[in-house]
Amino acid sequence: PETGRLALYLLGLRATCPPPEPGPQRSLVTWLKYYLEEDWAGSRRHGHPLTSYYQYSLGVLALCIHHKRVREEVIRRLLVAEQHGRFGHAGGSAADTEAVAVLAFTCLERERLVGAGLVAELRAATRGARRRMVEAQGQDGFFGNVYSTPWAMQVFIATNTCQTQPAYGRAMAALLENLDAFTTAATMAQVLPVLHGRSYLDIASMHCWEE
Repeated sequence: PETGRLALYLLGLRATCPPPEPGPQRSLVTWLKYYLEEDWAGSRRHGHPLTSYYQYSLGVLALCIHHKRVREEVIRRLLVAEQHGRFGHAGGSAADTEAVAVLAFTCLERERLVGAGLVAELRAATRGARRRMVEAQGQDGFFGNVYSTPWAMQVFIATNTCQTQPAYGRAMAALLENLDAFTTAATMAQVLPVLHGRSYLDIASMHCWEE
């Protein structure tokens, strides 16, 4: 399933304030819901999504940005993965995946798309993830690597902790020295919000008629 690609497209579509014609957009959101279910259902034997937790998290985030409820079971799949440290992948960093998942958790809480009981769990997961990010920050200032760092920084922005967290300032300094690494549309879409002090969660509250 094209979970991640469709999620990124829907995030970009929302950010560009499309014309108020809900038909095509609503159809894409429906497809994303289907992809999320297919992504997991086809891999019950393995205990992880067919694509990756990164793409799965992007899907949940994109649906939340579009103010669409996500079944509690879908959210709990991510919570369990986060609680059991399953976001890592062979030879790579879990920083980007954990950051996207935490952005999804924060969005679900902020948009009031989950019940009170689940809110407490999402908040605890977010606090734990922030703490791990700070503890794992490299001497170079990056969270994971240069490409996962903007995702992690968005977590501090979205949770209003960037001003009080020294790790954020170190990451920003490292990022500014390595902007030439972001040469594609996909990577620039990750770093540009951070450079403007924004996160993808800000898309959810945009008033397009004022833009």
